Amino acid sequence: MSTGGCRMLWLLLCLLPPLDGSRIVAQDVTYQERHSHEEVAVATRPHIYHCRSPNMEDFSCWWHPLDNLTEGERVSYVLSYSIEHECPDYVSAGPFSCHFDSSHTSIWKIYCLNATAVTAHGNYTSQEHCLDVAEIVQTEAPVNLTYELMDAGGDEMGHSAVLTWTYPVPSDLQYGWITLVYELQYRRVTEPDNWKVKHPLREPRVELLGLPVGDYVVRVRCRSHNYGLWSEWSAPLPMSLPARPPAGKVVVLVLVTAVAVVTLLVILFGVIPQGKRIKDYFLPPIPKPRIIGIDPLLLKKGNLEEINRHFSDFHSYSPPSYSEEVWEPVAVDNKS
Repeated sequence: MSTGGCRMLWLLLCLLPPLDGSRIVAQDVTYQERHSHEEVAVATRPHIYHCRSPNMEDFSCWWHPLDNLTEGERVSYVLSYSIEHECPDYVSAGPFSCHFDSSHTSIWKIYCLNATAVTAHGNYTSQEHCLDVAEIVQTEAPVNLTYELMDAGGDEMGHSAVLTWTYPVPSDLQYGWITLVYELQYRRVTEPDNWKVKHPLREPRVELLGLPVGDYVVRVRCRSHNYGLWSEWSAPLPMSLPARPPAGKVVVLVLVTAVAVVTLLVILFGVIPQGKRIKDYFLPPIPKPRIIGIDPLLLKKGNLEEINRHFSDFHSYSPPSYSEEVWEPVAVDNKS
């Protein structure tokens, strides 16, 4: 290779690194500018981030407000839907929200929403947010989660526990749009990631069988059977399964034993000694047959004349006739 060619190759190698580094720097600057532009775009207009219907009868939506306002700058918000309609209620669901009551809600209609911030410098409108009410159904979390031990067996037999809970807004279920299903989870306190699941449950109760002795944590949530999202979890319930019978069953056992002992003592010292008197009360003696108007002692004495006199009052009675016995003398011949 000639001296001129080597010199050109050396110059090319020297020039390549600065060119690549400049390209990387240029790409970083472009990305930072684009990312900064996106942040500014988000910060300079509202953003509808959540919509929820608890019962398919009404729903609410919430948006993030502008966060680049100067101090003291006034701003108001307008939420519009289906182009010509405005939010009917900005108060019921809290700040930066819109609530649609049952007269403004239809489950067969698609709502496309825009939130607009009105300032002295101009209006800033969010991206359009479209929804179907059936897709945003999210029920309330169950409450009043309790348990009752049904079988306090030993370590080998395990325990049976019945868990019950309630829905906090029963009126949401009365229209028939919502049919709830539940999911219950439980785990040992010592196993934070080992949740056991009972699902789906149609009723607000479930019986857990064969639970080993120990401490547990239980929670439950619900959702509409046909639509929407799971609710939040209920407040966790601590459940303790003791190795011996619970105090309530011990008290019942003691009371039953005491009643049995008292009953036995009453029988031994009260009923048995009075047995003949009780027998006479419930089984009175059968009276002996007697003839009205005749003294039994008269019959025993055998005075026939007096008896005949009494019986003569009865019709067709005639006293018996007695004949005197005649004894004929018998001569005994002593001659032999």
